[in-house]
Amino acid sequence: MRSRLPLVALFFAVSFFTLPPAAQAGIPFFGPIIPAAYNVCLPSFGMLVEVINNIIQLLITLAIVFVAPLMIAYAGFLFVTNPVNASGISKAREVLTNTIVGIVIALCGWLIVDAIMAVLYNANASDRSGGVLGTWSQLVTSGGITPCIQLAGSLQQAQLIPGAAPTDVTGISATGDIAAPPAGREGTSCDPARVQAAAAAGGYTLTNMQANIFACIAAPESSCASDGQVLLNYNWGGAYSLPASTAAGAFQVLLKRNSNCYENPACYKAINDAYGTTYGSSEHLNCASGFGTNGIQLPGSAIVGTCVMAAANLNCSASAAACLLQGRGGSFEDWRKDSNSARQTQCINSGGAIGGG
Repeated sequence: MRSRLPLVALFFAVSFFTLPPAAQAGIPFFGPIIPAAYNVCLPSFGMLVEVINNIIQLLITLAIVFVAPLMIAYAGFLFVTNPVNASGISKAREVLTNTIVGIVIALCGWLIVDAIMAVLYNANASDRSGGVLGTWSQLVTSGGITPCIQLAGSLQQAQLIPGAAPTDVTGISATGDIAAPPAGREGTSCDPARVQAAAAAGGYTLTNMQANIFACIAAPESSCASDGQVLLNYNWGGAYSLPASTAAGAFQVLLKRNSNCYENPACYKAINDAYGTTYGSSEHLNCASGFGTNGIQLPGSAIVGTCVMAAANLNCSASAAACLLQGRGGSFEDWRKDSNSARQTQCINSGGAIGGG
């Protein structure tokens, strides 16, 4: 009995030192290996690195959750069935030792890299957006390596544009009159008249001033998105940090927390037109059901793709934004919350009057 104590002590020591870093590394991990958030764009080198990381985490998870318990159970079986057989007991010890050592090697590899990066990598350094880089394990996304290849020209239709560069807005009026859109932005989300009409399609009424502000906000939120552009938040799928953002569309209204604002005629019509379905007041979208508590899309959930497509429709996105505004008693506070919302705040404070650069 005494000869087994070192193995038991080793097992507890391994658990104490390796489980915390394993949890920090995102283990256990059961997929998806290819993030669902990026299934509508061309993959870049950043996505390749992320997929490789996911494969490594999955292999470690399989080893810990399935292989290791089976091997430990097998070693216990050998101990029980060979109480006096020296060769059987030796075999059991060998299996148990190799299993524990394998777990140590697999997990300590990450721990060693983490220790080295703690010395070589400055997590508090500023990134290009004005924030901090964060932990080295988020270097691919938070360091600015986008997982999607940016498309240009006519290929921008139905495109995922994480963190799209904002477009300056000019010509937005601070008076109570509906403003003329900036040159070349007619009919887009930066056109106050179009925004007002789009909200009306969902059953919401925007004042001229509110339409002007929304048209101004659309520039930093979505670069004056037009109909058909699939626009997801830069932190969609936890690309930069958790909890992930579920914001989509021209005005970046959250699909999860503000799911009820997508229950309107404009969004139903957008889906019906796109898929030939029969969504209506009796069949709710329930976009929130497609996400976990951390904002990550649930594996196998199809409703998120449907909701994202609906949000790409300007009538649906403007109606959802008007719904959210109405729910906040006319306050634009939700568009001030992002750490990079200085330009949105300027639009709101000036009543929609913001000059272009």
